[in-house]
Amino acid sequence: MLRARTARVVRRFALLLAPILVASACAGTARAPDAQSPSAAAAPTSANALASDPPTSRPSPTEAQALELFGDLPTDSLDEAPAIAFQAALDAAVASGATDAIAAVVTAEGTWSGAAGIGGPNGRKATAQDEFAIASVTKTFTAALIMRLAEQGKIDLDAPLASYLGDLKVDANGASVRQALGMMAGLADDEQPAAADAIHVDAAHVWTREELVARYLPPEAAPGERFIYSSPTYALLGFAAENVTGTSFPAAMRAEVLDPVGATRIIAQGPEMKTPQPWALPIDRNLGVWAPEDMGVGGAISCISSATYGPGAGSMASDAPSLAAWAWHLFAGDVISESSLRLMTPSPPNREGFALEEMAGFGGPRAVGHAGNKTGYGTILVVFPTEQVVVVVLVNNPDFVVEPTVLALFEAAT
Repeated sequence: MLRARTARVVRRFALLLAPILVASACAGTARAPDAQSPSAAAAPTSANALASDPPTSRPSPTEAQALELFGDLPTDSLDEAPAIAFQAALDAAVASGATDAIAAVVTAEGTWSGAAGIGGPNGRKATAQDEFAIASVTKTFTAALIMRLAEQGKIDLDAPLASYLGDLKVDANGASVRQALGMMAGLADDEQPAAADAIHVDAAHVWTREELVARYLPPEAAPGERFIYSSPTYALLGFAAENVTGTSFPAAMRAEVLDPVGATRIIAQGPEMKTPQPWALPIDRNLGVWAPEDMGVGGAISCISSATYGPGAGSMASDAPSLAAWAWHLFAGDVISESSLRLMTPSPPNREGFALEEMAGFGGPRAVGHAGNKTGYGTILVVFPTEQVVVVVLVNNPDFVVEPTVLALFEAAT
């Protein structure tokens, strides 16, 4: 298992087991995004996809902790004083060991983004506009996509996940879509180091979903029995989205989740869509078994083999300002409805929502979000719902302990 989920509320990028993460694609397992299911018409639909009662392992919308939706995305820049403090926080991160630190902050008063350190070979300076492999933060986008399709009546959260997978020969363990979203499907995570080794064989390889599901391990538990962090589970959700939309995962994500809020620089990477530059790239000491020339192969970061091993789970790329703005839109109700957002957001005593989790280490304020790692990339997205602050931090050495930087940015923002 790639992610150490027993310590998941501690946002240290090193939790992903450094010897594995340098060769892995964000614990992500999925098909190549251009392989489409021919059976979209056969998938069941329900006009009441969000209305049915969830299982007892998840809070219902009425039980979920109340959320106050954010306002419109601010268009102003934050004042000079917090901007100076933000940049100082990034400079401090680099001084304490990060090769680079790229960040964005959004509050009701305005936005800020900045960078410090080296964001590529030959001493290239990191910039706030750098595209970055956001790894498992992809899962938050996938959950939003499934919730949007549920709102449209194309997916019923309480229908079997397998009923949306067409003729794909895979054991979905009898789990429902809702159970899969909440990592309660009982499906196993990627087998390591075998998955990492397979990704590394050929940086130019484009994985098909048939290749990938053949690598899945048998289920580990009955549906609803216990939480198991599983990237293959989110890969299957990505396949389900393809099946009901009749298109690829990148195309479905673009149409349903990104374009409606103008997120043009957030990319569901794949052979059909090249990742825009400039790219933040890890320097040699953070590449592990990879070579510098592997980075960017196939027009994706870290490479097309890594990206196509993870659609739905770990394939996406973004710059920091775009990721922070999208998260603001999510919590403003611009991407999915308030009731869907409440289902995605964890509600105590449940520390896990649908690809959002309660996050600790930030000095008291309630924080939710997700973190991800892959091949020299570490990403953290943190939303402080009460204070209405979004913080994104990107670093190209995933061993770096990022909580102090997030907290410094939050404190400067408030």
